[in-house]
Amino acid sequence: MATKKSEKADIKSIKSDASIDIEKLITNNYVIVCDTNVFLGLYRHSPDYANFALECLREIEEYIVLPYTAKIEYYRNHKSQFKNRQDSMERSVTNTLNLVELQRTKLKNSYALSTRHFPEADKFENEIDQKYNELKTMLTDYFDDRSVLTFIGETTWTSDKVEELVKELESNNQIMNDFTRDEIYTICEEGKKRYKASTPPGYGDAKDKDGIQKYSDLILWKEVIRYAKERQKNIIFVTDDVKPDWWITDNKPYEFLPQLIDEFEKDTKIRESANNGKAGVPMKIVPFVSEDFFNAISTSMDVQKSDAVEQALEITEEDYIANIKDSVFDSAYTILQYSGFDYIEESILTDFGSNGIDEWELDRQDFIGYTMIEREGERIIYHLEYEVELSANSYEYWGRDDDTKEVINSPAYSHRVMGEITVRVVRIVNMFVDFEYSDEYESAEIIDTSFEETHYQSCYDDDEYDDDGVPDFYNTCPECNTKINIENDGGNGFCINCAPDH
Repeated sequence: MATKKSEKADIKSIKSDASIDIEKLITNNYVIVCDTNVFLGLYRHSPDYANFALECLREIEEYIVLPYTAKIEYYRNHKSQFKNRQDSMERSVTNTLNLVELQRTKLKNSYALSTRHFPEADKFENEIDQKYNELKTMLTDYFDDRSVLTFIGETTWTSDKVEELVKELESNNQIMNDFTRDEIYTICEEGKKRYKASTPPGYGDAKDKDGIQKYSDLILWKEVIRYAKERQKNIIFVTDDVKPDWWITDNKPYEFLPQLIDEFEKDTKIRESANNGKAGVPMKIVPFVSEDFFNAISTSMDVQKSDAVEQALEITEEDYIANIKDSVFDSAYTILQYSGFDYIEESILTDFGSNGIDEWELDRQDFIGYTMIEREGERIIYHLEYEVELSANSYEYWGRDDDTKEVINSPAYSHRVMGEITVRVVRIVNMFVDFEYSDEYESAEIIDTSFEETHYQSCYDDDEYDDDGVPDFYNTCPECNTKINIENDGGNGFCINCAPDH
């Protein structure tokens, strides 16, 4: 019993509370009911927040049940809302600046100091104009700096993503059954009495709407109650209708009206007469405004809330990497080319001459992929990976020519290696200007390599070795019977060890 009491205490809340664990509620027989305004509100949010909110809804999509009334109202309004959304940034700038001008005019007309011949009134009014002009400049700069939002909206909302979600709910039969015409008329008659007594919900629409639409909130509320009772489901109810006929809005968090909580629990309880003489348990309702609801999903179900710049970077990231991958490799190869054994371990080579590797030549390179490692403010770090095939020659040092003093080297040892390199790229991005088409980066540094030898050829041909493995054998020292080649020839018919004695 103790568990049930604590569980009841967790969910017996009439406030919109972002700390509630949505995932836990879902496991405790809750479904999610969103009012029409939650879906339509997505068209009016800034593009970055709208994307976050949509991701939250996608996370809990299978648990959403849409009232039939909300569906009808959504389809009545969504096309105009989607159209308005496409130029919302430009309209926001214009409307805000017009509001500043309107307030300037009202203020100057209200005091009218010049026409009343107050001393230095002209100077004062000029100062007022200056302040309003400064405000307009601030507002213009604000929207200009956040032009990234327009880019996000134009790029990610080429189609109506909210409509796509609603249509999926329809396809999956996640829509409540509608009322019959007679049932709707009965609810409207009840609504007349409720509205006169200011009984929630919906009485706040009495003056602004006509006909059946006047009672749409009440009809929706009745749908939710009927669904909860028939399906024996608890309800997470989300609405952004924050009028006094739904919420107590004196302080935040908003408080869902106690009358609605009581009505829901009373009307969802199955009576004894309908349940073989045993009274049912009332269903529970947990109310949210959408902001708290999305934050609750973000916390409990780990939906990350990325900022506008991060979303813009994600949109443009593949194009950016495509723009820089070749130049990044070129700068890395410039370092790799003359690095000797700095990045390619000498232990992987079968053998090499005493002079080491002079230069690695590029035979082939393929771009594998990239990873964003971290972002801190304007500084972003990527790791780019490449598959590389390199070849090189090495030589034995044989001395210098007695006459010319030029270095004499052996024939070449031939080497070929293949492997992967990882290049660390640091990008400094201007948050709101050049992120879209940028191909610049601050630095590119090789941080990891992994190679293996794929080919080796000695400086001596295989057929120049004798049976004992001595290369270029052409004589035998008569003193010690050592086989002589160019490396141990003493010059007088003996090997270099015996030649001084003869």
